[in-house]
Amino acid sequence: MFEKYKKSKKAVLETTLRLLSQHDLQATSMSLISSESGVSMGSIYNSFSGKEEIINELYTSIVEYQTEYVLQGFNDSADLFERFQRTWQRVVQSSVDNPEAFQFMEQYSLSSYIYDDSKKFAYEKNWCGPLAVMYADAMEQQIFKQSDARLMVQMHWGTFVFLVKGHLQGNLKLTSEVLDMAVSSSWNSVSTVKAFLP
Repeated sequence: MFEKYKKSKKAVLETTLRLLSQHDLQATSMSLISSESGVSMGSIYNSFSGKEEIINELYTSIVEYQTEYVLQGFNDSADLFERFQRTWQRVVQSSVDNPEAFQFMEQYSLSSYIYDDSKKFAYEKNWCGPLAVMYADAMEQQIFKQSDARLMVQMHWGTFVFLVKGHLQGNLKLTSEVLDMAVSSSWNSVSTVKAFLP
């Protein structure tokens, strides 16, 4: 997830993400990050101005990683339902494969620790934008009902977040059958009569 960074910076980000899954932000001190990552305080401060900058770098890096993963093959020639299904499957897979990143985004995306510029970056550059364009194309083809495409995406995201949380908490088993049902239900919730799945 942090492969683009140099070794020490990567270690700081990976360690901070792990620590935040175990402790709250106040308990995750710079000295603890240094001790756990094996990176000296001096080296950390050469890369980051402080803990808030580390948090924001985590935030934008996770957005970039998830977007790149989710949108792999997004613009191929598959039919609309196949692209819809594959995209939401990749959203879920990315979340399940990276539970600490999922937890971090859920906990801190609305936090005052996240800079406005970071939030703007996430809103403008994440995978939701291209997916909303696909939804809008589906509306033009009268496959989806007329509505706000981005809102539709966010509504569907809420469904899959619930499934991922249930899975990670051990409250439900996120099988391929459950995921297929969620994808089909999401599709039918916005589809027109001609595109409704049986």
